[in-house]
Amino acid sequence: MGVVSLGILVITWQFQSAVLPAGTGLDAKLESSVKTGSSEVGDDVTAVVANPILAAGRVAVPRGTRLKGRVETVQPATRAAEGRVRLVFREIELPDGRRVPTWITNSFGASPRKRTLRYVLYMGAGGAAVGLIGGKTARVAGILGGTLIGFVMAGSGEDSNLPNLTLRSGQTIHLQLGEELAIPSQ
Repeated sequence: MGVVSLGILVITWQFQSAVLPAGTGLDAKLESSVKTGSSEVGDDVTAVVANPILAAGRVAVPRGTRLKGRVETVQPATRAAEGRVRLVFREIELPDGRRVPTWITNSFGASPRKRTLRYVLYMGAGGAAVGLIGGKTARVAGILGGTLIGFVMAGSGEDSNLPNLTLRSGQTIHLQLGEELAIPSQ
């Protein structure tokens, strides 16, 4: 009787689905590029799972599993804000061809610009240059005026320097399950 019970346990274990809780993290390599300066909401995005994901000590999602998704939101950079994008993957395609609906997501933002150095350099150079030109009698006014000119010039940089975000094909990104994921066994 003990052998029969063991056989039932093995059979039950084989047909159980693997369950991954919401919040489980995973790393994936992008197969498509995403740019906050040119990508649009709804653009297709694909990625490949970089490391196997384990559930109950066994592989639930193997390395090489494809994730199919889209750009959910995109915010191009402005003078006041860095570029941001949110990716959502709604389908997992396992290496054996099975497809499982899912909700895997994350948001990414560009690093903020280093504005301080630019302002210091422009303001210092402007103050020094106009202070020297002004001579002894107008030195203080020249330094103040030159500093103000440097401040204005530093703030009116080219739009090409806006902090847009680029996620490149081949880049590894970190994602998170937005809901519990059940992977049915074969």
